[in-house]
Amino acid sequence: MAAKIAFEAVGNSLNQWYGLIRQNHIAEAAAMREEIKRTLETMEENQDVLLYFNLIDSRFKLLTERYEESGTLLQNMRKTPEEIGTDNMLQYYFYFFGGMYEFYQKNFTTAINFYKIAEQSLHKIPDEIEIAEFHYQLSIAYYEIRQNFFSINHAEKALESFLAIEHYEHRAASTQMIIAANKLDLFKYESAEALFQKAINMAADTKQLYAEALGYHNLGICYERQEKLDPALKAFASAFGILEQLHSKLSTLRTSYMLARVLFKKGLIEEATGWYKKAAGLAAELDEKTYKAKLLVINSIYKEQDEALLDKGLDMLRSKNLWSDAADLAINAARYFKSKNCLNQAAKYFDEGIIAFDHIQTRKEELAP
Repeated sequence: MAAKIAFEAVGNSLNQWYGLIRQNHIAEAAAMREEIKRTLETMEENQDVLLYFNLIDSRFKLLTERYEESGTLLQNMRKTPEEIGTDNMLQYYFYFFGGMYEFYQKNFTTAINFYKIAEQSLHKIPDEIEIAEFHYQLSIAYYEIRQNFFSINHAEKALESFLAIEHYEHRAASTQMIIAANKLDLFKYESAEALFQKAINMAADTKQLYAEALGYHNLGICYERQEKLDPALKAFASAFGILEQLHSKLSTLRTSYMLARVLFKKGLIEEATGWYKKAAGLAAELDEKTYKAKLLVINSIYKEQDEALLDKGLDMLRSKNLWSDAADLAINAARYFKSKNCLNQAAKYFDEGIIAFDHIQTRKEELAP
């Protein structure tokens, strides 16, 4: 009979696996996952190690965009007695990964509340990379509810650590982008553009393709926000060219949507429709309800001029508390109708945009004290 493998050795392997996940090394992480699964079959019995495997596996599934599977794992763990145990590390990971799952489900305030529970154990995690990762995730959650100064504060904490740690250039570049996105919301356009370009260069120099694509995508948003449509189109095309190589369906959907949106704005309806169909196909494949709504809105504004469908799309966004998207698209609709001298519709959607902005300002009240 073969000797049992010590659970301490498996625990060390799990730490290495998590390191690969944090560095976005998907292929290596997938291979190591299979190796660890085989090892678990001959490991000395230890419930904490099994729980740790499931927690890291939930994080791996988030990385590989298998969100439903990640949520199922976390939900099953919530029902186990181990979840309420006293191990600070396991409690931390449960709430931290739970927050990440809620973030990907676009439940941003719920995500922040999970992170705040995780933070209670953060001081007992002796890992500078993990602390930086925590601040990074909290910064992007605060950004999504437009709590810009909170977001910048946490992003700057993360950036300081990522810049000091070797092999985390991709995270440093991504964190630069979060700071830039907040600057964009604060109408500091030149600063935002410079930071996005700096992040792109940082990612390109270290051959971090996904971070580079994300940089181009965000730079495109920066240009589009200023109605600089030709530079926006060029930036989104650069992002798409990289994402096609990486086979990231969700990121490809996001960039395809923005390409359609910019082309619609430019009046290039036929070309825009091609990108719209591509994005709609991906949204259907991924059952991505937010992008189904956003695509319905832009198609209703720029191609169909169908106010009923436009209202339906905005209602879908509001029902999911996606007030930032609702505000952005309502204002875009208002500007389009104003350009067509349809002043009643323009006034209606300007009002709806203002109401949505008001909701953004009150989102912080949903956060637990």
